[in-house]
Amino acid sequence: MLKAFQAHIEKNELCKYGDQLLLAVSGGIDSVVMAHLFFEADYTSAIAHCNFQLRGEDSESDEVFVRSLAAKLEMPVYVKRFNVEEVVREKGISVQMAARELRYSWFEELLQQHSYDAVATAHNKNDSVETFLLNLSRGTGIRGLSGIPPRNRNIIRPLLFASRQDIIAYTNGNQLAFREDSSNRETKYRRNKIRHDVIPIMEQVNPGFVETMAQNMSRLSESHAIFIQSVDLTRKELFERGTDRIRIEIAKLKSLSPIRTWLYELFSPFGFTTSQCEGIEKIMDAEPGRQSISTTHQLYKDRDQLILVESIRKTFDRYYLDNPENLSSLPFPMDVEELDRSELNEIPDDQQIACLDHAKIQFPLTIRHWLHGDYFYPLGMNQMKKLSDFFVDEKISVPEKERTWILASGNKIIWIMGHRIDNRFKITEKTSRILLLRFQPNVGSQHLKEFL
Repeated sequence: MLKAFQAHIEKNELCKYGDQLLLAVSGGIDSVVMAHLFFEADYTSAIAHCNFQLRGEDSESDEVFVRSLAAKLEMPVYVKRFNVEEVVREKGISVQMAARELRYSWFEELLQQHSYDAVATAHNKNDSVETFLLNLSRGTGIRGLSGIPPRNRNIIRPLLFASRQDIIAYTNGNQLAFREDSSNRETKYRRNKIRHDVIPIMEQVNPGFVETMAQNMSRLSESHAIFIQSVDLTRKELFERGTDRIRIEIAKLKSLSPIRTWLYELFSPFGFTTSQCEGIEKIMDAEPGRQSISTTHQLYKDRDQLILVESIRKTFDRYYLDNPENLSSLPFPMDVEELDRSELNEIPDDQQIACLDHAKIQFPLTIRHWLHGDYFYPLGMNQMKKLSDFFVDEKISVPEKERTWILASGNKIIWIMGHRIDNRFKITEKTSRILLLRFQPNVGSQHLKEFL
């Protein structure tokens, strides 16, 4: 078992001697065996234990046991108690999801605070098969049929080589004590139902079912790696990258087959769900302006292209100008000048410059993003217009609209920055002093991160 453990670590390059490792130990059989193997292999390790306080005295006894185990193995131990039920109420998520979020968030804190190189969790070969079957039952592509990966960034899984039977045999052979979690026997959880009901039936058909599935997952993982190489090459060919956006020719995208699978593989890394990726097929045939918004990006049609940009999360942050010289807090560079009317021969024909009647402006000025319900009087008009209608008339795309900044004086909009000033603040024959503003909207904006 120890040799197989070391071989698995070396093959998958999970860690090396000299690394500082943090072991996630619940007190159950899997994590106890993992801790003993790291001790026997003489790695520099510490133990982290989460007390979720969900099982009354059992949770307290688990903590006592893990502290005792750490003392026997002469490993430092970190213990944290969590109020899982409070997180469940606040976020409206399941107990399992809340516990997982708390657990991994704390592990990340420990990694940062104590300079550990990785966190080791005790997932085994059976866990990986259960994950495969869970994903299969929910619906998944080839990506979800590879089981649990040996490494996910700074999370390593050094027990994936061992089946549950291997772990039990090692425990018996070394007379190791461990804690039983009664909830693992309850079949109300989907994973437990697969563990206790589905896999035993499959083992009746094939006694070596778990090992066979492990081999299948290995082959699928290798196939997926080849598949991803092809997807990455196609993405590089089709995605024309600019400073802050990606352009994709619709005709080239449509030439791919099967189109829905390609759409999912190309766009899912940008936060688009399966249903959204299917909807992209409809956007390609729709009128310009149709869009889809993921958690991180916006995709919209522009004539014969699709445009992909990072979403700028709209916040209600406001920036204030107390006077023309106080510009240091703005999210972009901007110059402000106060001029006599005689100093300006002609008004610049530049949308990034605004020339305003100084007498009509009251400081402090506010700079913010536009809000639904905003209106102004566009230059040359004496009639109010909603900003939403102005954006439509000017054919301003949704991503550009979300990036638009508004300059306001009190409740009055002075300037749709980069587009149009308000008619009420324009220079007239009566103007004696001018406020000239020049800003650079693209400097300091979020640029599209390279995915490849």
